[in-house]
Amino acid sequence: MNVRSHILDSAQELIYQNGFEATSISDITAAAKVGKGQLYHYFSSKKQIGLEVTDQLLADWQKELLENILKDSSQPQRNIGKMLDWICHAHEDQSIYYGCPVGNLIVELSTKDKDFQERLKSFIQDWQMALAANLSQLHPDWTKTKAQTEAKALIAQIQGALVLLKLSQNFNTLTELMDNLRQKCLNS
Repeated sequence: MNVRSHILDSAQELIYQNGFEATSISDITAAAKVGKGQLYHYFSSKKQIGLEVTDQLLADWQKELLENILKDSSQPQRNIGKMLDWICHAHEDQSIYYGCPVGNLIVELSTKDKDFQERLKSFIQDWQMALAANLSQLHPDWTKTKAQTEAKALIAQIQGALVLLKLSQNFNTLTELMDNLRQKCLNS
């Protein structure tokens, strides 16, 4: 791994655990074991690091969630089940539950910085569209508007479940809520 990538990986972990605002350049250099000069050789500012961390996170989610799980809407029950499993698996091995990395960025930065807001909003819209396509297949009687509204509600419920996981620090909270969502989505 090159130095630039190592700095970004270290920053991503710190931002996930502490938030963007609370993560300092000194924190990043210490975690990456690089000097400030080396960091500033690759990045002009903390904001640039934050935007690149956000872009990488969203690219990973785009690939893992939207392309690998939700893209082919011909098997909506399987896809929605796999999405809920993916969310659980992403958190099951953590010793401290920090919540959703995307949701945390939305809560912290969407009202403070347009550049972050636009990236995050675009991803959530893509997620909503992919989910709506699956829900439309699952419920052919739903209008397009109904499927989009239900997709938005499902994303909100997932984010709420991750907030409650963060609060409770109990993985059973997440599995219980994901099972509840699975029942509602797939058995209605």
